Amino acid sequence: MKKKTRVIILTIFIFIILFIISGIIQANRLLEDTLPETSGRQVITTIKDPVEITFDVKGIPQIWAQNAHDAYFAMGYQQAADRLFQMDMTRKVAEGRLAGLLGKAVLKIDLQQRTIGHNRIARKYLKKLSPKNRSRLQAYTDGVNSYIATAKTLPFEFLLLRKQPEPWSVYDCLAILSFQTWFSNFLISSDEFMARVSTKLDSVKIRSLNIPYPVWAPRVVPAQKKIAASDYSFKAVLARQLFSGDVLPFRMANSSNSWVVAPQKSASGSAMLASDPHLEVRRLPQFWYYLGLHIKEDSLNVLGISTPGLPFIVMGHNGRSAWAFTVAGIDVNEYYKEKINPQDSSLYLTPTGWKKFTILHEKVDISRETRPYPLTIKISRHGPLVFKNDSLKSYYTLHWAGYDIDLNRSVSAAFDLMKVADYDAFRLAVTNMGALDASWTYADVQGNIGYELGTPVAIRPKNPHNLPLPGWTDRYEWQGFIPLDKMPHSLNPKRGWLATCNNKEDDANLDYPLYGTFAADRILRITELLKSKNRFTVKDMQTYQMDRKDDYLLRWRGIISGLLRKAGKGKQAATLEKWDGSADSKSKEAALVILFINRLRHLTFDDELGSWSKKLLLSDVETIYNNGPAYWFDDVRTKNKKESKEEIARKALRQALQIRGAKTWGDFQTLTIRHPLSVVPLLSEILPLKYGPFPWGGTKGALNASFYEEDEKHPGYFNAVVGPSWRFVIDFSDPDAATMALPSGNSGNPMSTHYMDFFEMWKNGQRWNVPLTYQKVKAKAVSSLWLTGEKKPSANAPESN
Repeated sequence: MKKKTRVIILTIFIFIILFIISGIIQANRLLEDTLPETSGRQVITTIKDPVEITFDVKGIPQIWAQNAHDAYFAMGYQQAADRLFQMDMTRKVAEGRLAGLLGKAVLKIDLQQRTIGHNRIARKYLKKLSPKNRSRLQAYTDGVNSYIATAKTLPFEFLLLRKQPEPWSVYDCLAILSFQTWFSNFLISSDEFMARVSTKLDSVKIRSLNIPYPVWAPRVVPAQKKIAASDYSFKAVLARQLFSGDVLPFRMANSSNSWVVAPQKSASGSAMLASDPHLEVRRLPQFWYYLGLHIKEDSLNVLGISTPGLPFIVMGHNGRSAWAFTVAGIDVNEYYKEKINPQDSSLYLTPTGWKKFTILHEKVDISRETRPYPLTIKISRHGPLVFKNDSLKSYYTLHWAGYDIDLNRSVSAAFDLMKVADYDAFRLAVTNMGALDASWTYADVQGNIGYELGTPVAIRPKNPHNLPLPGWTDRYEWQGFIPLDKMPHSLNPKRGWLATCNNKEDDANLDYPLYGTFAADRILRITELLKSKNRFTVKDMQTYQMDRKDDYLLRWRGIISGLLRKAGKGKQAATLEKWDGSADSKSKEAALVILFINRLRHLTFDDELGSWSKKLLLSDVETIYNNGPAYWFDDVRTKNKKESKEEIARKALRQALQIRGAKTWGDFQTLTIRHPLSVVPLLSEILPLKYGPFPWGGTKGALNASFYEEDEKHPGYFNAVVGPSWRFVIDFSDPDAATMALPSGNSGNPMSTHYMDFFEMWKNGQRWNVPLTYQKVKAKAVSSLWLTGEKKPSANAPESN
């Protein structure tokens, strides 16, 4: 090669390198401009009195306002500053408008959400809001829009998508609220599972899957006398990353733990509350946004986690009381099988004859498509037509408790919850939170501990068996909801503690049945721990939240060790028999047990249920394994052979042993936390968008839970999906000393130091103290941002209430 040619090539190469470096520098400057201000002053003409927002070293904001309007304005402003893109995506999910942004890949989600109708519910109650609720939601909305209008640069996702966020509205808040109450139950409910498989299986097999809550598993409320009431394109990449599989992001609940300890069981002599709600932890940003809200005119000081897009603190404390919830698992849905007129599909049968469906025609915009997708929604007297089986001429409509609930009352209850100071006010608030499927725990500074089931419990005239019911008769119609005084609840039980881990709430104290899907695993471990000592400390509460012992898996220990001995593997059986249930990442025994159950489930149910088999609870698999019926073990795909339980179990064990080898549970289960755009080339070189994979411990049955799903590309290996989304412990001997930890950080901006600054603390069980009173908050503050309509901020900070 000639020297001149080499010089030209080298010059071009250097130019390209300099061009890339220059581009990265410019990109970094642009991205740095997306960081919101956390100090100084923002002049906003609609602010009535100066508002101070203090920030600690972890970026936790606390809002100090003289009046409610300014407080909720500032809350909207600050949530948007840290989580605007997440908020925008959440409202698009709720309203069925994702495809307009991300294209056909998410059209199915839009069609589902439009059919369920959170958009219709929001429009209905937009007209029915009380003046007070409208004023508070409008103030929050104005705060969001103020940030959108004044931000130097919008979050990087908007820059890449080349989209401007639409103005926020009160309608958006209502749609998100309806969506959150829907998904609190939807993913734990077995109703859709039973409805879908009813089109595949005969009635005998279907009913055998309707397995009751185990008699050996604890309930939340102790058996006692009833308590009185007063007592792509990168868009496609983004779509796949956000909405792959069955797990939808941006929802408020999946499962959880929460327990409360009375003063007589507390080392400090005061009531304690511990909470760790379980949500998806593999995506960035994480779900919860942590902040404090202080309103002088309302004498309100409250601190805790909020849902970006809503002006409520849904779990936390106000110095006088603390509250938290877990998913209750109560059945708030009913699927009805409708008879359609064979001559006119717009008609369905009712007790009084044929009736026309209410037919809605909606258009769903799709990015890069010139024409919107036409969606026809049919609504019966029960609810929307949600799926059908044309070959069987079966049509199924859905009735959801959320269709019967006054959403304006839910908004009022959410605001009221933040200021509760006694058990009766707490009960009233949480039982008016709409169709939110929640078991609530409570503790207060007076030393009370309590529990309340907040979910609306339908009065059903007959046992529904979780199967679709005949829609053409009135025999199966709901007769309203159980009144407050008959709902499962408990105040200051003699044993000195209450715990809820998605287990069944009550039986012995009720004169009606509770239908639903309940977990029987984690409640075993916390019951064991809360019976283990006479008095407990804050450190005990924190230690229990990190506990990875799975008492439920021990129920399989004898089964598997027996199979090992029959297979001539006595040494491995003896090792397993010494196993204490630990499911940390270094456990070989946990790996074997989990792999065995996983293979057993596949070998027993996949032939008939296919991918729906993953909806079965471990306790369901155990019940059928121990008690039958035997026909489940026969593989219907082998026409000339009938497999037995013993044969299937031996095969599952062989496969589990082969897969495990000498590996530990952490070799099979890993956690990767990533932003959905981490797969975009070059972008992940500029921004820290992916963390992991990390070897991961925990199971669905451990208090430090890990809900995993099997990797489709690598059977026998698992991706951790859901885990503790917030750990919180408060002892009312000193509310200012309450501690918490988030899985990542409070900011949704990868350029922020608060994007992942909680991760190591969360992973290792460390905690961060966030006080509530102004003097202590101010002592820990590293900066203050003032929102003011004046040219200069007030000389005096708002006083603590």
